[in-house]
Amino acid sequence: MPQYISPAIKTLDDALGAVTELAPIARQCSQKAENARNLAPEVVDAIAAAGLWGVFTPAGVGGSGLIGLDEAFEVVRALAYADTSTAWSLFICATTPAILAAKLPADGLAEVLADGIGPMSLVFGPNGRSRPTEGGLRVTGRWPFASGIGYAGWVMANTVLLDDDGAPKPGAGGPPELISVVVPTEQVHIVDDWHVAGLRGTGSMSFTLDDVFVPARRSFSFFAPSRLDDAKYRLPLFSLLAPGFAGVAIGMAERALDEVRAVLPNRVGPPKFQPASEDPVIQRTVGRAQAAIRGARESTRAVFDTYVDRRLRGVDLSELSVVDRCELHQQVVWAAETCRDAVGDLFRIAGASAIYETSPIQRIWRDSNVLTQHLYLRDTQHENAGKLALGLDVVNPTI
Repeated sequence: MPQYISPAIKTLDDALGAVTELAPIARQCSQKAENARNLAPEVVDAIAAAGLWGVFTPAGVGGSGLIGLDEAFEVVRALAYADTSTAWSLFICATTPAILAAKLPADGLAEVLADGIGPMSLVFGPNGRSRPTEGGLRVTGRWPFASGIGYAGWVMANTVLLDDDGAPKPGAGGPPELISVVVPTEQVHIVDDWHVAGLRGTGSMSFTLDDVFVPARRSFSFFAPSRLDDAKYRLPLFSLLAPGFAGVAIGMAERALDEVRAVLPNRVGPPKFQPASEDPVIQRTVGRAQAAIRGARESTRAVFDTYVDRRLRGVDLSELSVVDRCELHQQVVWAAETCRDAVGDLFRIAGASAIYETSPIQRIWRDSNVLTQHLYLRDTQHENAGKLALGLDVVNPTI
């Protein structure tokens, strides 16, 4: 495996500066990534050179430790403004080593990080089966949507633990026990099936494992709490992911707004043969989109900041109530939906030139619609929030 340099990134400003330097490369290679259905090697290398693969991993194991809700949101949002697929890939492939640092036993983590902090892929869906064996597990399954697996050194996959009779072993509370396993990518079979409408450059292909042995040191219970004392890493897992999803959705919408603002003054045609920017209908559409995107960004910051403030006051965020977890998750779903709808309105007024591959507007339009197909962003989170608001119970481990 390649050796990765230790990051020079210590602060959020450092990280945003690295994103600023990376942005022109990501933009320049955006169509190359679309065509290859994977990040361009130049972009992967530039992320490594900047130290951004370790931006979310704890400082204690060589990372930058910038996994706070506010920090991760701003880093991903800034990169999504430059290129959506690059931002998504950083979100997934840089968050994975952070999760492993919080969950893996010490000897397993030492093995995974032996060559430094590089890109790592993961799939949350429990699409595999694991059987206990001497020293570890035997794992078989097929997992879709493994972003960045083509260049990741390691991949994390979730499995249903089987008992001695081959039946799913019940976990706490009744559902099957889920075990996460970590394997070197060279041990998986990658299925080249990422032929999709949007987020094409993320290389989110499927992979399979066929009776692969995984030592116990590279496995952990998926819902187990963090092994770290660092409060940033003690958020419930699905809350920890919130800033990445929000950052991608909002950053690309901000880019779409600026791209359309640049196009409209130069769009002249029938029936009035005046710049499209002078059309009151178009002006209202731009104004509404601007307000929607600003509202999504600032309300998300405000919600995240309440939890950052609680962390700074010493509150253990691993004990977040279901109401708190639902608030975080629902906010991200609403922000992503709001931005998707705003991008759709902007695409419709951008004119026929926006349909060409050379236009980033069409790519953002496709990316925003594909993003909101993700299981994390399903509108069932509004149902959960509604139940809680009405005094009803919600039992859902994915909040």
